[in-house]
Amino acid sequence: MSRVYLSLGSNIDAKHNIQAGIQVLNQQFGTLQLSPVVESEPVGFIGDHFINLIAILETERPLPELSKQLRQIEYDFGREHNAPKFSGRTLDIDIVLVDQLHGVHFGLTLPRKDLFEHGYMLYPLSLMEPALVPPGQHKTTQELWDSFPFPEQKLWLTELPSAI
Repeated sequence: MSRVYLSLGSNIDAKHNIQAGIQVLNQQFGTLQLSPVVESEPVGFIGDHFINLIAILETERPLPELSKQLRQIEYDFGREHNAPKFSGRTLDIDIVLVDQLHGVHFGLTLPRKDLFEHGYMLYPLSLMEPALVPPGQHKTTQELWDSFPFPEQKLWLTELPSAI
């Protein structure tokens, strides 16, 4: 059984799509553990604010199968196959960590590099698991957040409109 950390994000009907995405993930994987929810300005383009959080699931699915399944959920939510990297998202699901895997596994770099570069991933993870030391790191997520080198990334805690 693998412990998988996902980053969920949306800036198109964001609160609705995040809630609906969590419901789909709960149906397919069982009840997820969820971090606090953050809102942030987009990075790399002008657009609506993003809603982001970290979700943890436990699965026995092989990583390639899991990755394909998550990509299909994104497509089911209207993600375009060739959407530019820096653009709006109805639902974005990224695999951030898998157990203590470090390096490239089935085409995925773990931990995901964005975790250490984007507050919308690191901040909710540090709130959820402050003592976690990500693979390849020597600091906890709380220590990484406390020394986060990109203060220009504005983000704040928010809530979804109803319980999930």
